[in-house]
Amino acid sequence: MYIQFSCIGGIANFDLTFQADTGELPKEKAEKLLDLIKQSNLFNLRLSEGEIATIQGADAFSYELRIEDGEKEKSFSFTDVTAPQEVRPLLDYLRNLAVAEKMGE
Repeated sequence: MYIQFSCIGGIANFDLTFQADTGELPKEKAEKLLDLIKQSNLFNLRLSEGEIATIQGADAFSYELRIEDGEKEKSFSFTDVTAPQEVRPLLDYLRNLAVAEKMGE
């Protein structure tokens, strides 16, 4: 599964990115990521475009997420305000991976 993620905004005005193929990640990270994707039910998620475009919060993060899994490909746009509860652990984990990558870990 290929994942492309970006996170911008927040109080510190972050600009973070992370992209990876889960087949190339360390086993523990890949398993955690795949588990969070499964728990988030992303491939069955339906969002209102109007809701995504109009609801924003001061200092909220904005997220862009694209996931490819074989024939399936989906793209998502969220903010801290519009992200469904079941997706938030995935966004937090991806943001942490992006921070770690930016810091050179």
